[in-house]
Amino acid sequence: MKIIPQKTYRFGRFTISISTNETVVIYAGEKSIHVRTFRRDISPRLKTALGASAAFLVLLASLLVMLPTKDISDVDNDDRMKNDLLQSSQTEFTQPDESEKLIIRKHSVKPGETLSHIAAAYGVSIDTICGSSNLRSYDLIHVGQVLTVPNKDGILYTMNKGGNIVAIAKKYGVSLEKIISQNDVKNPDFVANGTTLFIPDAKPQNIIRGFLWPTRSRVITCGYGWRRNPFNGKYREFHSGTDIRSNYEWVRSARYGKVTYTGWLGGYGKTVVVSHPGGWKTLYAHLSHIIVRPGQYIKQGQNLGKSGNTGRSTGAHLHFEITRYGRHKNPYPYLTKGR
Repeated sequence: MKIIPQKTYRFGRFTISISTNETVVIYAGEKSIHVRTFRRDISPRLKTALGASAAFLVLLASLLVMLPTKDISDVDNDDRMKNDLLQSSQTEFTQPDESEKLIIRKHSVKPGETLSHIAAAYGVSIDTICGSSNLRSYDLIHVGQVLTVPNKDGILYTMNKGGNIVAIAKKYGVSLEKIISQNDVKNPDFVANGTTLFIPDAKPQNIIRGFLWPTRSRVITCGYGWRRNPFNGKYREFHSGTDIRSNYEWVRSARYGKVTYTGWLGGYGKTVVVSHPGGWKTLYAHLSHIIVRPGQYIKQGQNLGKSGNTGRSTGAHLHFEITRYGRHKNPYPYLTKGR
């Protein structure tokens, strides 16, 4: 789907951000912030009106004042709600169930489907589908094509003449015991040519140590720490994450982990929380699109969705947070400089 970048208009205390998905109107008052979100169907009319006359802003603003408001205290509630979520047992990391029986399914590609949507529907990674279906590209699939989809992350590997499990384990960085446990192998020293094996977690869970940058962009538009409220400069607030410039682009997981929350999170809009071993959690907010589901295990660098302008936001970007055992960390020192 083609993404048209959002446009932002400012008129006195009013800010209007228009995108293909929604229009957000914000009024920064003396003691309160009024926020109103209009869905996709109003955007074309707004674009026409804004192009025709700035007087439309005044009319819209007068209507906005009569709508439900979002006070500064409500903004604080957004932070409390988010922090409660990050500190809850709901978002704790748990190891995957290795005893789950392997099931191989076949999926016939339907019109309009993409690999990311299919992977999200089955709860596996795009790499799993590509590796198991012998695809050479993430993008080249066609209607009617039959894909092989295991119910776990990993790939299906067909043994070639002269192949052995030890070499396969070394190639994919998976323990020999793990491969044997996932397959009906009577004698690991001899596996017949043509035998199909399931190689769990065939790619490294973490490509590199530390945390990957979650976006292609490295431009930070607002850092971690105290700042002026972006809607009303009279107020100061603590910014517990890092805002990264990202205009409706793919957002990836900074580290291997388990998706423990997806959905709307107050002023943070569409949000994903990923929990990692060792008490770490990462949060990705203001997304326009989410392609993962709670309970899904994802690899470092795997796409979660696309950045956006949902919730309390003045433009498309990614709000990114890192916590450990419930305490916020400044993300910047943890982001790997090399990638």
